[in-house]
Amino acid sequence: MDIFAALRQRWSCRNYKSLDIEEEKLMKILEAGGWAPSVMNLQPWRFYVIKNPALKQQLKDHCEVLAQTIFAKSGWKWVSKYSFEFLVQAPVLIAVAADPKDTGADQFIKEQGTGYAYSCCAAIQNIMLASHALGVDTLWFSLYDTPAAKEILGIPPHLDLVSIVVAGYSADPEKHLPRKPIADLTVIKE
Repeated sequence: MDIFAALRQRWSCRNYKSLDIEEEKLMKILEAGGWAPSVMNLQPWRFYVIKNPALKQQLKDHCEVLAQTIFAKSGWKWVSKYSFEFLVQAPVLIAVAADPKDTGADQFIKEQGTGYAYSCCAAIQNIMLASHALGVDTLWFSLYDTPAAKEILGIPPHLDLVSIVVAGYSADPEKHLPRKPIADLTVIKE
């Protein structure tokens, strides 16, 4: 698949069929994550592949409670109605975590030290593009309380949970949201 087609066609899925991702595809997806660029080539990411239905249910339950807390504080109606069903529908959750110590030279710059997280975000993008190229649908998910999610998923305390990729086969047709014109988002200084 052409990279530009993959970039344009990838979308965020929130409704999954109960079909497993083939192990060969899953390994290719994870390998793509490992080929991401990283600060000082530290490759700080650790991929936690969650298939256990009980863990996914615990995460869903946690997120539902959290959403009600957010609604109470914000008044945002969409949060109170947001469905986390995709967390248990999808066959795989890929939690991407890293040790903040693996951040490179930016740790010596005041109020920085986040290179490890940026590296993980590059890995997440690779995972999502590789998934799309292999016909697997994904969602970049971050609406959770990090300490609680880490405990539920068994991620060691010294690691930072950067984000979770929800992966599986969509039960819905593709939904592409409009994009802002790039000219409105770009500043060129000559």
